[in-house]
Amino acid sequence: MTHASLDQLEAYYDRWSATYEEELLGMGYDAPQLAAEALHKLGIDGAQPVLDAGCGTGLTGLHLKERGFTTVTGVDYSTVSLEKAREKGCYSDLKRLNLNERLDFPDDHFAAAQCIGTLTYVKNVPGLMREFQRVVRPGGVVSFTHRVDLYDDAFENALKAIADDGLWSAVYHSKPQPYIPDHPDFGDDKAIIYDIFRVN
Repeated sequence: MTHASLDQLEAYYDRWSATYEEELLGMGYDAPQLAAEALHKLGIDGAQPVLDAGCGTGLTGLHLKERGFTTVTGVDYSTVSLEKAREKGCYSDLKRLNLNERLDFPDDHFAAAQCIGTLTYVKNVPGLMREFQRVVRPGGVVSFTHRVDLYDDAFENALKAIADDGLWSAVYHSKPQPYIPDHPDFGDDKAIIYDIFRVN
């Protein structure tokens, strides 16, 4: 589904939303939990607004709520997934947004932005990174995961360009970590890297 159209992607996740969490959690998927823990350890005030980009059915939002984050905005392109996320009661706002376009939020709005398990499906990743930097206030953080097999020179250069412009600084860059450990089709090439940048 990496190269699917937005309509195809929405239909795919709309269909999968009913069993999405059960299947992923059953295969050892823990990125939402680890990402929420990292944000908590960085000392982000739980009352400050946080963006969960590509929130899906709300796994990351649920873990953020468990760690005291009370003002989380979730955005996704799948309407059905957003409905599932709403049922969890962990979001202060939910919006249907296309992550390939300008984010419908003002500058310096969020204390943090997270994008967990979503970049695979974003066509304009450099543009989205610039948008995350724009909507997160100075001193806030941008946290995301990306698959090792897609973590190419172009992606690294996009991150470095923002740093070279003096707009953010690297806080954390992990070694490859298991993505969905028990997925029958995911080997070591489908590991993920966790990145965190602090906005200047």
